[in-house]
Amino acid sequence: MVRSIAHQLIRRASKLDWPSQVIGVPEFLILWFDDLPESLVNLRQLVFLYLSSNMLSGVLPSWLFTLPSLEFVRLSNNKLKGTIPHELFSLQSIKGLSLDHNQLSGKIDVLGHVPMAQTFLNLTHLKYLDLSYNNFSGDWELETLLSSLTNLTELHLSRSGVSVTVMTKNATSYVNPDFKLLGLAYCKIKVFPKSLRAMKKLETLDISNNDIHGHIPDWVGEIGGNRLLVLDLSNNSIVGTIPNVYQDFVALEGLKLNGNQLEGEIPTSLVKCQSLKVLDLGNNNLTGTFPSWLGDLPNLQALILKSNNFHGYIFNSSVVQFPFPSLRVFDLSSNGFKGRLPANYFLNFNAMKNVVKKGTKREYLSMGGQYYSIIIAVKGREQEFPKLLVEFTIVDLSNNKFEYEIPDVIGNLGSLIVLDLSHNKLTGRIPNSFGKLSEIESLDLSWNQLTGEIPACLVDLTFMSFLNVSQNHLVGRIPQGHQFSTYEGSSFVGNPELCGFQLLKECDQYRRKPQVEGVDEDKEKSGLTWKPVMLGYSCGTLLGLMLGYLMLSTGRPKWFNALADVAEHRILKRQT
Repeated sequence: MVRSIAHQLIRRASKLDWPSQVIGVPEFLILWFDDLPESLVNLRQLVFLYLSSNMLSGVLPSWLFTLPSLEFVRLSNNKLKGTIPHELFSLQSIKGLSLDHNQLSGKIDVLGHVPMAQTFLNLTHLKYLDLSYNNFSGDWELETLLSSLTNLTELHLSRSGVSVTVMTKNATSYVNPDFKLLGLAYCKIKVFPKSLRAMKKLETLDISNNDIHGHIPDWVGEIGGNRLLVLDLSNNSIVGTIPNVYQDFVALEGLKLNGNQLEGEIPTSLVKCQSLKVLDLGNNNLTGTFPSWLGDLPNLQALILKSNNFHGYIFNSSVVQFPFPSLRVFDLSSNGFKGRLPANYFLNFNAMKNVVKKGTKREYLSMGGQYYSIIIAVKGREQEFPKLLVEFTIVDLSNNKFEYEIPDVIGNLGSLIVLDLSHNKLTGRIPNSFGKLSEIESLDLSWNQLTGEIPACLVDLTFMSFLNVSQNHLVGRIPQGHQFSTYEGSSFVGNPELCGFQLLKECDQYRRKPQVEGVDEDKEKSGLTWKPVMLGYSCGTLLGLMLGYLMLSTGRPKWFNALADVAEHRILKRQT
């Protein structure tokens, strides 16, 4: 019924004279429009066709690209398969094409390995092209494409399946000076594209997850000028130091250099990037002490310095009164930091204190309009989050050399989702303030030197699906109730004096033996004191044991047990 109504609407629309109208599928058709109705072919004046996220399946019909007025086609986030019809490559009117996030395949080439009719080089009016997240193949020469499509301002080929080659000579003359966005992640690029130097208005550059070797060129500071929002060079084979050229990047929101072989210290010019939201320098060989001056960045939401060679104590030398006010992700794991945990920073993590109300519209951490993806350790293993919810707050200080007690102020971070303090040298008790971490889902305190009992208040943390307190010196009964009954024994092993069904240890078996002080509590009831015992000891071990036997004969076996323990202890002490 719905499909029939949709076809009737399209047939009626085809009889109207609306040369600049937008035809879109009504919202109620999203669940029903699983293919493109052929009746669209009658819309000869159609200019815009937006059918994203409609669960469309099947192949792209050739008749779609015979509509003479069609300028913008958006079919992203569907389930389309097959190849791109060759009719597209002859559609001179096309200006914007978005086919991303489908299952399209086939060879598309710009190096002349296929007939020219099968390439995009003929579409000279094209301004926007997005083929990312598909299964294409083919070889694309970046400079050839840019020099042919002189109107192109946005190119998205990330995870498209095509391979991109880059000219090694100076190629600045080939680039449209108005170019704004270049997404070439997972395109097998091997060298840093020199053509980037001419992109004075570039806002987003993503050449991550390639095989780029060599140093970051000093002219990287010229890319985009003061317009650049995102610079993503992550997961390549880049070596050398990070150029100290970021003083002009006043609009920069995201800098990702993680997963390379960078050395040296973090350049201080980054403090000029007051719009910076995301700084990911993890998995490199960076050195130096903690860059506390980063606390001066008011908008910084994610700071990732994990798996480097940073060392020393973490001091607050920020020039602002409240450093890191917007921070939501704080990952310093796998470094050489030591001393106390940075309690002064925890006090200022205001963004981690406010709990997001249930039912609130979801927001994702973005930089330059692009979602920020992150790989973090959650529930004991690394996971990739293509989109990170704003309320997903993380503190990971694991695999360092931190000592002393865990600060109580961590309990004030009410919106904290992941807390990992494992593999340090922390001592003292687990703070009772952790009972206020109402949103916590993953808590890892393993491989430390923590003592005392597990706070019973942790039972009330009903969202906590992962807990690991293994390899410490915890004692007593494992709290019971709620999700605690679902934790496996591996969460508690390595604590010899901890008991509970998770460890297959009955707590009655691990009661401490009566202490000497406990004897004094009963001396009034028994009518005895320690004076005759000490007198017996002064006359020798044998006399002391005889006195103990006399006490047994008076019908007080509890006293005998206590005295026998003391006597045995002193005999052994004398023998040693």
